[in-house]
Amino acid sequence: MKTYLVVALLIFFNCFFLSAQDKVKETSGKQPKWVNGLVKDYIISSGKGATSQEAQQKALAMVKEYIVSAVAENVKSSSTLNKEETNFNNKVFNFLEKFASQIATQTAKVPFLQGISLSQVEEYYWERLETSDRKIYFNYYIKYPFPDGELSRLVFEFKLRDEDLTKQLNDLLSNLDQVESVEKIENNIGELLLLADYFMDARKDQASLGITRCNSMLNSIELVEQQGTLGELKYSLRLGTKAINTIKKPVTKSECARILSTVNNQDYCTVKYDFSNCYEDPENNIFVKYRFGNNDVSKKFFFDVSANKASIFVNEAFHFTSVTKGAGTIDASQLDMVVISKYDAPFTIEKVVIEFKGQTPLIIDGINQGFSGKGNHNLKLAINQPIKIEATSSIGKALPVLSGFIHYKSNQTGEVKTYKVYNHSYTTDW
Repeated sequence: MKTYLVVALLIFFNCFFLSAQDKVKETSGKQPKWVNGLVKDYIISSGKGATSQEAQQKALAMVKEYIVSAVAENVKSSSTLNKEETNFNNKVFNFLEKFASQIATQTAKVPFLQGISLSQVEEYYWERLETSDRKIYFNYYIKYPFPDGELSRLVFEFKLRDEDLTKQLNDLLSNLDQVESVEKIENNIGELLLLADYFMDARKDQASLGITRCNSMLNSIELVEQQGTLGELKYSLRLGTKAINTIKKPVTKSECARILSTVNNQDYCTVKYDFSNCYEDPENNIFVKYRFGNNDVSKKFFFDVSANKASIFVNEAFHFTSVTKGAGTIDASQLDMVVISKYDAPFTIEKVVIEFKGQTPLIIDGINQGFSGKGNHNLKLAINQPIKIEATSSIGKALPVLSGFIHYKSNQTGEVKTYKVYNHSYTTDW
């Protein structure tokens, strides 16, 4: 403490010596004795400025700098042989030493300095002076109470606060990966920003590194689609291999679909939409975007309006093969046909009706054979109705054709549809 006291006095007397060469134009009154002396349990400080207010604030800043320096000196001298305590006190001393040099901008970081104000000043004295080149300035002197007991209290409070903030920093850094929500990551960033602003030693770098890690986590969040259906999108937020949640509502939009609702569930989010105005386009999508900290996390979730659709057609010739032949009739036969699906949606063939010109329709019912996927599907049907050979044979005919119907059902919607077969080519082995 003595070192800082000597420095403060040298600064004070240097200012006084320079001022003594200038002409005093006005004072607040008779100069008190304490202006040029030392008073037990008081801090005597001075400030110089172009206005009395500026000089006054500089004098008050000198009080704050003196108190911080005194606390730092006390911390340094209180170190013991205990290695852990010595390391801690040295850390606090280094912090305060840097802090004292930035007193003008760093006051808010130490609570006890916020109580230092002009209202606590016991006495003051100011002078308005003029230099030889007729420039006016002010010297302001204040007498601030600061008993030894107050110093001990401030040292204790500061060390206690420093320990608490160091523990807070260490706890935050050790648990950065143990987060379950976006809000927790953002809260960690907020706390680390305050700590990075407070510390002025290696702990500041640690806090800054923690902030970088947290921002990297926010930037690494992915939107992953869950099992859903057309008209309802389900997705979750993932951080690496771990699910993470948020109370934030995303921005959702689509160029053709109308967003009906967005709901945050515990493990996933649900977006319901109306796609009735959407055409069949591979670029149809629901765009989802979140704002996490300073990062945008977004994704396009594509949907297929034909996902639930079932639509079939035929374009290859039907092939009839006899199984049992009678007198002029085929009593039992097999029909091989290729059904083509336009979409991936599953469907079930329920009934097929075959109409040869001028003959009784062949009705093959109760088929109930399911298919799924876009493209060709082979269907083999057993026919147990008699077929007249002469009227149906393809042998010797230039272009034998038949008509009929294929009745089928969409497995997803339950919708029953009918595909009309008209003048379709066929072959027979009779």
